[in-house]
Formats: sequence, C-alpha cells, structure tokens
Amino acid sequence: MPKIAYLSPLYFADESCIGGGERYPTNLARGVVRASKGAYQVELISFGPSPARRDVAPGVTLRVLPVAKTPSNPLDVLSWDLPDALDGANLVHIHTVFTRCSEVGLLIAKQLGKPVYLTDHGGESSNLGRSVGVTHLADRIVSNSEFGKTFYQGPTPISVIKGGVDSDAFTPSPTSASRTHMLYVGRLLPHKGIDRLLRALPDDMPLVVCGRLYRAAYFELLCGMAKGKNVQFVTDADDSMILDLYRHAWATVLPSVHHDCYGDYYAAPELMGLTLLESMACGTPVIGSNVAALPEYIRSGRTGFVFDTIEELSGQLRSLASDPELVERMGAEGRHAVEAEFSLDIAGARMVELYDRELSGRRRLEAAS
Repeated sequence: MPKIAYLSPLYFADESCIGGGERYPTNLARGVVRASKGAYQVELISFGPSPARRDVAPGVTLRVLPVAKTPSNPLDVLSWDLPDALDGANLVHIHTVFTRCSEVGLLIAKQLGKPVYLTDHGGESSNLGRSVGVTHLADRIVSNSEFGKTFYQGPTPISVIKGGVDSDAFTPSPTSASRTHMLYVGRLLPHKGIDRLLRALPDDMPLVVCGRLYRAAYFELLCGMAKGKNVQFVTDADDSMILDLYRHAWATVLPSVHHDCYGDYYAAPELMGLTLLESMACGTPVIGSNVAALPEYIRSGRTGFVFDTIEELSGQLRSLASDPELVERMGAEGRHAVEAEFSLDIAGARMVELYDRELSGRRRLEAAS
C-alpha cells in the first residue's frame, strides 16, 4: 500500500494553528484515501514540543515531530526526526513551500530518492529557496488556482487542482434556517481586509467576525472601528459553531487585499479562500474582493459577488440582506458548485490520478533498470 507523506510546518489544531492552509492538507489527505478506496495511506507530518502520533481519519495519521529548537518564526520548525519520518514514504508532498521546514524537507526527500510534490498556501518565512530555485528540484507543483500557478517559473510541471472542502461536514441546514447576520470567517490579520468590511458595513446591519487572534494591534483597530455598529467578535469558535454561523448568514465575506491598512504589500493574499468554499457548501452566498484567486471561486451574480470598492461591497451587503429569495438562490447554486467541482472527494480523485501516474512511472523505470 503506497504511503504519501504530507509535510507541513503547522497542522490544524488549537495547539498548532487554526487556518485554511492547515485544514487543507488534512482535507486533501482524506480525499486521497477515499478516492483511492484505501489504496493509499497518508501521514501528515508536522512539528510540536513533544512527539505524538494519532489517527485523523481512516487511512490518515498525524505524526508530530519534536522540534530541535523553537524558532522565532513557527514556519521555520525543524526536527532531527525528519529524515526518518520521510524515509518511509513512497512520495513526499510538501505544503507551505517557502519556509525553512519545507526547504530542508525537500532536500532530505530528494537525497532519499523520493518523488516530491509542492503545494503552497501563502505563508512565507524564508526567501532562500526561492532565490536559488529550489522548486526546480520538485517533480511536480500542484497549485490551488490559476493565480497561484503564475508564481512559478522553470521546468517543473504544474497542475491546478481547485477546491478541497469537506462537503459532508459543511452542509446546508436540514431545516429552514433564519438568516440573521453577515459573516467573516478567517484569521484576524491585516491582509484579510476585515477593516474594509467594517467600513462598508451599514450601521444597522449585524456582522459576526469569527477567527483566531494573531495580531493584537490589528484586533484593537477592528474593535475601535466596530464601535457604534452591530458587530460581534468570536475568537474561540469550534467547527460546530462555525457551521451554525455559516448556515444563518446572509453571506460570508472575504475582503482580502494586496495592500493592507498599514501599507504592507502581499503578493498572494489568497491562493484559494477555503472559508468561502465552506460557506458555499452550507448553502450560503459569498462575497470576495477582486484580488488573487478569489474571482476563480466565485461565480459573480450566481453564487455571490466580487467587489472592487468599499461602495460596491456596501451595496452587495444591502442587496443580500434585503432579498431572501436571492440569498437562497445563490446559496443553492453555491452548494451545487461545491458538489460538482470543489469537494475534497473531487480534489482527492484528481490528486490520486497524479500520484498514480508518478508512482507507476517510477516503478517502470526501476523495472527497466
């Protein structure tokens, strides 16, 4: 039974990090095992203060390696156990590419003679690999979007596999749910553009901002902007609460930016936008800024809206909050789009095709030699 190692500096858990870039590898691993009908095993390899191993889903395990030294940036974690962890894999798939963890993992995997795939999720802590063209060593790059594909140059083949949302966990309400608020779900970070949403929000419109705190100063800014408006901040939600928030929202908004309110620039603020897909899976429309990969996932006017200006966003918020039929129609089309294109089963099946081709090609070369 072939074993795929998914290497990621962080994993989806309170003790590590709660974010789409951490949830996605787990979703994809489950999709690969399900699509292959158990022919593949996937081991998620990440890092923590002490070693651990646990089952995540049938055929999917999480192995936490003890960090050799706690780095200043959590994306730069390394462990002396990494060579042993990668040695047992038939293929190594690295998530979050431009980090010290991934650079070292790629070199170890190639020294061990393993085929290596890369998927980036936007986090970056090291420019060493980019500067020396480390991606050229990979056997394949798998991008979440056509936008993400544009960041790579060189001979390495690139495949685009969109989506990977758990459409079994995120579902429309089984009963007719009342819609009571606008919603943001994601990390509370400047490049997410939450301040733009607060500026666009009509004073009388309820908004729930749901996400973990990662920059205290930005959160203080948001709280100041929310004064006098009907805004609730939820910073400790679990999946059950998030599901309920999605189901009762008029729309989920992801207002990410290239230039944040502090003047900092982000070349790739969104390579996919997993929370928008979760919202669509729940039958709730989505609104996204016209940046990065977001327009690839929103059928504007059908599953939600894409906006350029604060004024456009404000008008879209009012349109959905005042038109229940539009909300339900867009929500239903969003759920259909997830089922047809973006579920973890579909992404998993497409990934299995690539793994099959890679590993069968390796077997042929080994037999010929």
